[in-house]
Amino acid sequence: QKVPADTFYAPPELYEPNDWRDPFVFWNDSAREYWMLICARQSSGIPRRRGCTALATSTDLVHWQVAPEPFYAPGLYHTHECPDLFRIGDWWYLVFSEYSQKLLTRYRMARSLAGPWITPDDDAFDGRAFYAAKTAASPAERYLFGWNPTRTPETDQSPWNWGGNLAVHALSQRDDGTLAASCPQQIVAQFIQEHPLQVVPVAGQVQQNARELVVKASPQEWACAMLGNMPESCLFSAQFSFSEGTHNLGVMLRASADAETGYYVRIEPGQQRLVWDTWPRPGDAPHQTGLERPLQVGAGLPITLQVVCEGTIAEVYVNNEIALSARMYDHREGALGVFVEGGTLSAADLSLHTR
Repeated sequence: QKVPADTFYAPPELYEPNDWRDPFVFWNDSAREYWMLICARQSSGIPRRRGCTALATSTDLVHWQVAPEPFYAPGLYHTHECPDLFRIGDWWYLVFSEYSQKLLTRYRMARSLAGPWITPDDDAFDGRAFYAAKTAASPAERYLFGWNPTRTPETDQSPWNWGGNLAVHALSQRDDGTLAASCPQQIVAQFIQEHPLQVVPVAGQVQQNARELVVKASPQEWACAMLGNMPESCLFSAQFSFSEGTHNLGVMLRASADAETGYYVRIEPGQQRLVWDTWPRPGDAPHQTGLERPLQVGAGLPITLQVVCEGTIAEVYVNNEIALSARMYDHREGALGVFVEGGTLSAADLSLHTR
């Protein structure tokens, strides 16, 4: 319940009145006072680039003084929603969500609260289907809580909604201080029932032995193998590698028996990216708009893949570092499969589990 006596507004000479929200309060031990980060927009500048993270300070959590300068104002986005701040080791991390360019949850990193704030080469945690995320920590791990947005009407090409279902990633710190997103082990542990896989060749050369499945396509061809029907709720795991010159490779989800329709978790070595695709789809886009992540891969190197599906929700994790969320409305059932274009895919440790 709001307390009128404690209410304070955006100073008009500094900030616009309408975006003054999403407060994040923490105790700044160095300054010996409370700091509040606020989603705000500066009152001057290029209109769609006025978004910033404002700062207010207090000694008693009642009376707040708005700082004359914003905490972080890069002049890039319409606004910085849901600010969050935390520290791991020597690094501070500032998290916010922007809806002016790609509707992504992004982060910055700095050695000090005074900055300078560094933008990592990959400054997002996920794609378009993960937003408004904030973090919380257990003694052992930090988690990122956002929403996987629904679409209305429920089709793969409908507009995204402002809200959806909870999605949670586990965060870890790389040696260079950047952050990686992986599937929380608490979620993996829920899928305890092994679901049998049955390899059915569909196109190209398919070879199977006790340790791995090998799918080969000539330089100008596409090859695939089906692995059996997918349960509505399941966890698929595998370790992939590919040959030099391979165009793309990945997993088919809820695919038809002839591989004509379904969803594709596609790794594209030439573009060094992971994309989410579906067929059929309209337009000239090479995959579903906004559902892509940068991914460093190389011929012969192992690629660990996890895909969690539940109803219309899909959460993809690669190498315990890259996350990509998606929705599956048009195809509610179908088969699991693997595919490769213009090269060789080797798949080991294939497994499918249900709860």
